[in-house]
Amino acid sequence: MYAEGMLTREEFRQARREQVKKELRDRRKRILIYGLTLILMFGMGVGFGTLLAKAEETEDEPVYKYYTSIEIQKGDTLWDLADAYMDHDYYETRADYINEVMKINHLVTGHLFAGKKLIIPYYSTEEK
Repeated sequence: MYAEGMLTREEFRQARREQVKKELRDRRKRILIYGLTLILMFGMGVGFGTLLAKAEETEDEPVYKYYTSIEIQKGDTLWDLADAYMDHDYYETRADYINEVMKINHLVTGHLFAGKKLIIPYYSTEEK
């Protein structure tokens, strides 16, 4: 019935099913490879980013808070002393520094008297 070298209808269907299965397997392999490549690239990006972030971090020296005593000179004000001794890294405003000085010295008002001693805070990276 069929010419020699020709496939029967069932053989043709079987060959086509095999070809579709092979194409499906190949497509799944490509998707898997693309997915793994993306995951690998993301992981490497995160890894290198973490390394760069660690390399850029500077090790901060420890900072110590100390107190010293000064003698008040004629004309000194708490604002002037704050300008001279306040470390802007540790106080947001001069008022914060002045409030701490007043608290440490039990001052009720901001009036200072020449010749009196005043305890003031300061910061240093040197351990004493």
